[in-house]
Amino acid sequence: MLKKTLFALLVLLVTSIPALSIELSPEVAQREGTPLFEKPSTAYSSAYQFNAILEAYGLKLEPEAVSGVPSTYAKVADGQVIFNENSVAYSPAQYHTIFTAYGLELKPEAVKEKLSGLSYAKVQDDTIVFPDVSTAYGGDEWNTIISAYSLPVVAEAAPVEIPVVSTPGDSDGDGVTDDKDACPGTPRGIAVDERGCWAMSSALLFDFDKAVIKEDFYPVLDETKKIFDDYPTMKVQIDGHADSTGPDVYNQKLSERRAKAVMMYLINSVGIDAGRLSAVGYGEAKPAYPNDTEELRSLNRRVEFTPSM
Repeated sequence: MLKKTLFALLVLLVTSIPALSIELSPEVAQREGTPLFEKPSTAYSSAYQFNAILEAYGLKLEPEAVSGVPSTYAKVADGQVIFNENSVAYSPAQYHTIFTAYGLELKPEAVKEKLSGLSYAKVQDDTIVFPDVSTAYGGDEWNTIISAYSLPVVAEAAPVEIPVVSTPGDSDGDGVTDDKDACPGTPRGIAVDERGCWAMSSALLFDFDKAVIKEDFYPVLDETKKIFDDYPTMKVQIDGHADSTGPDVYNQKLSERRAKAVMMYLINSVGIDAGRLSAVGYGEAKPAYPNDTEELRSLNRRVEFTPSM
């Protein structure tokens, strides 16, 4: 589910390859009072140039995504993102982690069409390869590079239909019988909860009222890489859920931020291809249990993985 800021971005963006690709036009940047990239090749500060230009197009670096960018670009203090005021030239591989942390993605076809004349990236065997050498680019080069990036389209929730080998009473073999399985078709080898769902407690993933993943839970998310490797065609929708405590609108936004935080960690830290992931926040709209006791409400505060093959 796209946030309001991303919706506003659609009005400003000039499209090229995918429907949501980005053109950094001087007109928009000047209208927003944002500095442009300088024409000569030079390094830029994250505070006064990189972040300012990206924010003019509605993009924002959320605290939960900072773990994926170079430490010299940004850090989190008291829940706020702090940007570096010094000019730094990064390698293309590092620039890419910065752009993906803002929610952008780069597809192989965009690299071939727009970046063939630059040293920024190339495609080998349908995989994008980035040089790991610090490089300063000029204004025209940056306009070309960023125009190759696009906003990922977040998929709508869809019924999951996965062919499995039938086992009497437990079709997907997850240890939960079919009459109690709320998430049928879970791929084999995935640890599920008592409902048969691939779910994680928000209380374990996040501190109260936060959407920054706790470091203690990194190893659990890191272990999901084996599942993605075992099922190379599997795509996963990451669903954020809340209980009925608090305003509906706030719970909706919090569930969206938490789902996106998990998605960005899997992309930037675990190495899962962005094309295999999407994030949706349901707020309190889909409780797994009645919200009439604190224990059951805590079970409703969860992040679920909905796989499709």
